[in-house]
Amino acid sequence: MLVRSLAICGAAAVFAVVASADADAFGRYHRGGKYKTCYKKVTTPPVYRTVTERVMVRPANCHQVTSPPTYGVQAQEVVVQPSYQVVHSKPAVYGRVNVVKQVRPARTRWKRMGCGEYKCAVTTPARYRTRSKRVMVQPRTSWVETRPAVKQVVHQKVMVHPGTVRQVCQPAVYKTVARQVMVSPGTTRWVPVQPAVQPVPYHRPAPRPVAPAPMSYHPPMK
Repeated sequence: MLVRSLAICGAAAVFAVVASADADAFGRYHRGGKYKTCYKKVTTPPVYRTVTERVMVRPANCHQVTSPPTYGVQAQEVVVQPSYQVVHSKPAVYGRVNVVKQVRPARTRWKRMGCGEYKCAVTTPARYRTRSKRVMVQPRTSWVETRPAVKQVVHQKVMVHPGTVRQVCQPAVYKTVARQVMVSPGTTRWVPVQPAVQPVPYHRPAPRPVAPAPMSYHPPMK
């Protein structure tokens, strides 16, 4: 019981010393009328201002738009059989004609006539003979005939309009937003504070005698 009481008294003494030190720090008056300078913590809040800026909401982008080709049915004339040439020929034509051919030519000779010394010229006419002969009446002929191509109308699928590919671009989208920026940061400083009253002499009482702690005795172990 005595030990517990002494522990309580010691704690009270320590608390008194700490309280006295805190009082000195915050301007409590000391003995002899002297005091220490007190300081006050002054905090200045930071200063902000609102600024507007233009920010990008959506970037610019491009994409391709493809249009498919357009088809239709169209009548078209096509060649089924191309043109070609045919050679024709006509044989020669023959016939028989009568040909007069001289067998003996005409001749003249002198011949005595009568009893006198006279001679007369006797002319013997030419002798002819007619014969039948095969002759060409018309010669052989040839000619080329060009026959036209054979065409036919057919319906087939044709491209009316080719497909297209175009690029579509969208510009970037911006908007104006407001935000607060710090103009100056806050500050914290200690400023001296003057006492409001004049110091009064203070005499600290003499400390009370502290009873010594009892000594504990432990008998030796046998």
